[in-house]
Amino acid sequence: MNRSKISSSLQIQIIKEKHDLLPGIMEENKIDCWIIFVRETASNPDPIMGLLAGGDIVWKTAFIFTFKEGKFTKIAIIGNGDANAEKRKRIWDEVIGYDNGFSSLLKTYIDKFNPKKIALNYSLDDVVSDGLSHGMYLNIEQILSTHKEKFISSKPLVHNVRGRKTKTEIDLVQKACELTEEINQIASKKIKVGMKETEIQEIFFEEMENQGVEEAWQRSCCPAIDAGPDKELGHDGPRDDLKIQKGHTLHNDFGVRLNGYCSDIQRMWFFGTEDEIPEELIHAFNSVRDAIKKGSEYIKPGVTGHSVDTIARDYIVSQGYLEYPHALGHQVGTQGHDGGLLLGPLWERYGDVPRGLVEENNIFTLELEVTTKNYGMVSLEEDIVITKDGCRFLVPPQTKFLTL
Repeated sequence: MNRSKISSSLQIQIIKEKHDLLPGIMEENKIDCWIIFVRETASNPDPIMGLLAGGDIVWKTAFIFTFKEGKFTKIAIIGNGDANAEKRKRIWDEVIGYDNGFSSLLKTYIDKFNPKKIALNYSLDDVVSDGLSHGMYLNIEQILSTHKEKFISSKPLVHNVRGRKTKTEIDLVQKACELTEEINQIASKKIKVGMKETEIQEIFFEEMENQGVEEAWQRSCCPAIDAGPDKELGHDGPRDDLKIQKGHTLHNDFGVRLNGYCSDIQRMWFFGTEDEIPEELIHAFNSVRDAIKKGSEYIKPGVTGHSVDTIARDYIVSQGYLEYPHALGHQVGTQGHDGGLLLGPLWERYGDVPRGLVEENNIFTLELEVTTKNYGMVSLEEDIVITKDGCRFLVPPQTKFLTL
């Protein structure tokens, strides 16, 4: 039984919950019209489709969210081959079908409504807000040529829709996190000194198959398996020439996809007794653990993403380590990397994304690593949900090395 994919009924439930959030989100951002413009989504999907429309469409389609005459309205202008499927979802106020004339329908609707702003899915620095292809942008620019000066990026809308998790979504991510920890525990009983990294990864693959779930990101490096001091952490898969040795560490970066939602957790093992763990490794582990704890104690609705990163980053430096070369945290949801606000530094590579504000019901990772002199890298990653006045961990955080 495949438990990775979301059922149609559950997806429609979440879409309805997201639609309920939309009027407030659009009013907050002072945007009176949002158009999701797509075609052949099986080949070229827009990242927001699954949360606001669901399924796939073939012909050119405009999903339009507007405040028409002061009333929030949801319209689908869609090919007749796809129209009946949209009507059955019962999520649209109106479904307008066509056979050979899409452009005139869209132009007539927008001309009549004459919005002040038209949000489209493009962004320079956020991939999940950049679902509109260049060709489709040129097409809608031509169709709505008299309105093109009103075009703006839908990035703030996408951030809010994806980031404000509903109770259903939070429960789904939590279940994925719980299953991830369960698989980690099962794998721990099977991992032995002398095993290759590739052999350890196969243990996780076997258990995911037993549980009927899939990896949360590309299979070659989920889980990432890193044994001993000679392996650098990163988006790399296991090696056949590295084996576990007594007195060495093992790191994994692992997540599963359960009912369409993901987890993303990192754990550390030591091969030996607790008394045999070198002081250098204990200091590194405690520094990473405590940096995550400090970040979790600081984070709450209304703080900027980069300020959360600064708390953890400054602490790591104060403990004698170099800065970690990435953001402290990213959002988790339908993807392991779910887009939107980052808990990251104000580096060029992240653009303006870390300047946004943390919101209640966001789900973030808190992750970082340090490099020791003699024992390689130590890294942890936890998943948290933002509450009214702080956060809570979706599963208990790791507080010391797991020993084998």
